[in-house]
Amino acid sequence: MRAGYIALLILVTGLEGCSAQMPRRDTSTFDTEEIRSAERAVISALESDDPLAWVDHYTEDAVLLESGAPPVQGRPALLEMARAMKPLSTVAIKPEHTEGNAKLAFVYGTGSWVNGRPPNVGETTRVRLVMIWRKEADGRWRIAQETFVPDGEKGGS
Repeated sequence: MRAGYIALLILVTGLEGCSAQMPRRDTSTFDTEEIRSAERAVISALESDDPLAWVDHYTEDAVLLESGAPPVQGRPALLEMARAMKPLSTVAIKPEHTEGNAKLAFVYGTGSWVNGRPPNVGETTRVRLVMIWRKEADGRWRIAQETFVPDGEKGGS
């Protein structure tokens, strides 16, 4: 019995040491306004006359996951996607929850856009989304992963 108690004590002591060495989340340097600013910048790029402008707002290894479509991974694949896309207008990102630290941020919310621009306006697409932002070496927040699915509750198409 004493040997079991000693083994348990060693295990607990070892685990305490592991948890003491675990990195702590650094929220002191996280500013959600930086993410809101990055969101506004990607929206502006998506609505711009340059169909490729938005791709620079994604990391080199970014992954875009869309319901019913194969994953799009990396900037070359995103550029190919951008070349095939119709122009967008009235793009919106509506964050419901944001959390992060100095290097990563997670945004949960909804998004929408209109396919096409006046006078050739098409349908409005509404989605539920999760965006993972990563602060890059150049100090810019870029999207590392974006996942979206149609928002059936709001009549998404």
